[in-house]
Amino acid sequence: MENALVDQPAASHSESVVRRPQTASRSSAWKLDVRWLAMICLLLGVSGAVRYWREFQFASILTREKESPFPLKDIPKILGDWRMIEGAEATLDPEIARIAGSSDHIVRNYENQRTGETATVLVLYGLAELVWGHTPEVCYPATGGKAVSVPRTVMIAGANESAPPIPFRAGVFSRIEGGMNVFHDVYYSFRNAGTWDPSMGGRWKLFRYNPGMFKVQVQRTIKSSEPPDEACNDLLSALAAEIDSKARTGNGTEVAAR
Repeated sequence: MENALVDQPAASHSESVVRRPQTASRSSAWKLDVRWLAMICLLLGVSGAVRYWREFQFASILTREKESPFPLKDIPKILGDWRMIEGAEATLDPEIARIAGSSDHIVRNYENQRTGETATVLVLYGLAELVWGHTPEVCYPATGGKAVSVPRTVMIAGANESAPPIPFRAGVFSRIEGGMNVFHDVYYSFRNAGTWDPSMGGRWKLFRYNPGMFKVQVQRTIKSSEPPDEACNDLLSALAAEIDSKARTGNGTEVAAR
């Protein structure tokens, strides 16, 4: 009995010694968990704040570039040898303009004072995500026309000798008008963040940073589907030069491509 009484305190003391480290270990683990939790919460908070700030920036850029940096009516009525035909200025149907993503546009007929050649000019500005997909290859078939030539890339001279050439896509389309098959030679290109390109699909990731886009489309009536000459290349060059100049000095909102 005495041995039993003597041994019991020793066992109790041993258990006490063992339990103390376990209690301390649990306390340390709990403190560690709290620190990790606090760190994760902090990181999530910072990440959310950054994301909110970026979305705010994108929304600000979108609001700023929704409207053209200059009124498109300010494009000159005289472009080199080309002069706008008086009374030959029109506007798109409101529903067509909406579908095309237009916040501003002009439709004019110009005549070359030397050759008598005429061409219809469409210049449109709107949000890139709405504008870039409206190409003649899509729009002509949708309105009863069809392509009758393989699309070709035409490099148009820049504003001066040091300026890079500007790419336009061209093609011949036919449409029944007044009971007759009429051929149109059509040129187009888009301008986004200072860059001209008739194929803007590959740039869609940049549209959040540069949401505004110009579209230039020039068409003229020709006699057949044969590859046409370069009769309106100088008109395209003058148009692109005017848009470049006015976009850079308009309201100061143009953002460099990223």
